[in-house]
Amino acid sequence: MTFGKLIEDMSKHLGVEIVDEGGATVVEVDGNAIALHAAGADLLLIHADIGEIPPESRDSVLAAAMEANFLYQGTGGATLAVEARNGHLHLQKYNWLDRLDAEKAAADVARFSAIVNQWKRIVAELRGVAASSEPGDSSESAAGDFMRV
Repeated sequence: MTFGKLIEDMSKHLGVEIVDEGGATVVEVDGNAIALHAAGADLLLIHADIGEIPPESRDSVLAAAMEANFLYQGTGGATLAVEARNGHLHLQKYNWLDRLDAEKAAADVARFSAIVNQWKRIVAELRGVAASSEPGDSSESAAGDFMRV
């Protein structure tokens, strides 16, 4: 399966226009802009900008992200990272194109969007904990059960 063929098939499967713009496209799922990129001839990269990491909770968010990345326990197989240019938290995931068809890819993108929404909530919760914490208070458990296996 090629990237272009996958995008064409997903467009038909979902009944919405999705256009391959030279090996990349963006689809909106549950209010999230999810970017799909051809990563070489055989990989699909799914990517989303979760948003700015609040300065007051930066340490807590980064600690939660590192914990979640360990064995992908809090990311559903994706990886969290920080973009150096703007300090935003990003989620990205690779998948082999030959393992996908339109239905599988659409389901993968929907699951990915749900994880983006979970991380938006986690960042917001950690912002609230940081804003209400006294110096020396711990905010380690702000990520809740999502972070536990």
